[in-house]
Amino acid sequence: MVESESKLSETEVVRSSVKTVILASMIGTAVEFFDFYAYGTAAAAYFPKVFFPQMTPLLATVLSLLTFGVAFVARPVGSFLFGHFGDSLGRKKTLVLSMLVMGVSTIAIGFLPGYSSVGVFGALLLCACRFVQGIGLGGEWSGAVLVATENAPADKRALYGAFPEVGAPIGFFLCNGLFFVLEKTLSAQQMLAFGWRIPFLVSAVLVVIGLYVRHHLQETPLFQLAQENDTTTKTPLKELFSNYWKDIVKGTFIMGGTYAMFYTLTTWSLAYATTALGFSHSEMLLFLMGAIVEFAVLIMTTSMLADKIGRKKVLLTATVGLVVFSLVFPYFLSGQHNVLGMFLFLGVGFVIMGTLYGPVGAVLPELFPTKVRYSGAGITYNLAAVVGAAVAPSVTTWLIASFGAHAAGLYMFVLAVASVVAWLTTKETKDVDYTK
Repeated sequence: MVESESKLSETEVVRSSVKTVILASMIGTAVEFFDFYAYGTAAAAYFPKVFFPQMTPLLATVLSLLTFGVAFVARPVGSFLFGHFGDSLGRKKTLVLSMLVMGVSTIAIGFLPGYSSVGVFGALLLCACRFVQGIGLGGEWSGAVLVATENAPADKRALYGAFPEVGAPIGFFLCNGLFFVLEKTLSAQQMLAFGWRIPFLVSAVLVVIGLYVRHHLQETPLFQLAQENDTTTKTPLKELFSNYWKDIVKGTFIMGGTYAMFYTLTTWSLAYATTALGFSHSEMLLFLMGAIVEFAVLIMTTSMLADKIGRKKVLLTATVGLVVFSLVFPYFLSGQHNVLGMFLFLGVGFVIMGTLYGPVGAVLPELFPTKVRYSGAGITYNLAAVVGAAVAPSVTTWLIASFGAHAAGLYMFVLAVASVVAWLTTKETKDVDYTK
């Protein structure tokens, strides 16, 4: 990070209360991931029949999962757009707008007509809504982690950065829980006819709550400090790509393997287990809800560990674990309805996933100075989403169809190795001067 003179020290920065930071940073990502998981679940279980019934089951599933990836292509667009305003105008206003864009597009998905009503036009509308949803999401994560880390004491940035990260399992748990209740209450025909729409419509309530909290949020103290010291920039993107492009590349590959793993554990596993392994959809939702509790615990514990011993030691160790896991997890999923194998797949997988995902809420922002931090962290995070998650479920499905079940982890393996290389070329970020 490039250092610049500051009129005030970090100890002189006035910080929001811990409770305010937790609520403000966590609720947005909880809503964000609720919306995204609703789409991922529907894309794996219902969209193939609603929007692609004219295709073979395999092709319908692949096309449905590709629409899932549309938002990841849109996310860098959102990070460019919201990052510019987040670094030039402030974190608060940008966060409110990003949630509004994401919320409206999510609710719209709940009203879309299917193939039986409008033919392929329904799938086109789905992709359009998904693209807009991705734009909103592109500005969400980086703003949420900055609300947390820019209010954090220097020795607790990873812990504070874990608050928005925990929003991910909360949103996941709420969404899967709702789908589980719906599938136990409604028949399969009812779920296909209208039940899958309910989570998208229910998200309206969560969006209103999130907007209310964000509206009453104060601007982060470090951005106010930058404004007082006149160290903000009107052209953050130009500054970012001129001086910090290497950090963008490193951060993208640090996070890329994590993304591939996450959507393999969730979206892909849900589709594969219910179509090829003999598990019911409600069974898998229950398994995933249990694993997501483990995920939340690991996020918090490993983030505290990263504050004590450093980010690089924790994340490089977990990334090596990801390399190994990507080669062995297909063997956990051998055989029909292998419950023990599924427990091992999800249990071991989410230990690694929680360790990777928690501390990164501090790492990516720490790669960049305050004046380009919103843009830098957001663009890096969302480019990693494109590399690691946009096509991961579809590519994994294709690898299995083409080469057999043993090939399921090849895409994740390549990205995991790239993550190891990225970490080996990145310095420890724990002790950077975050006020610069």
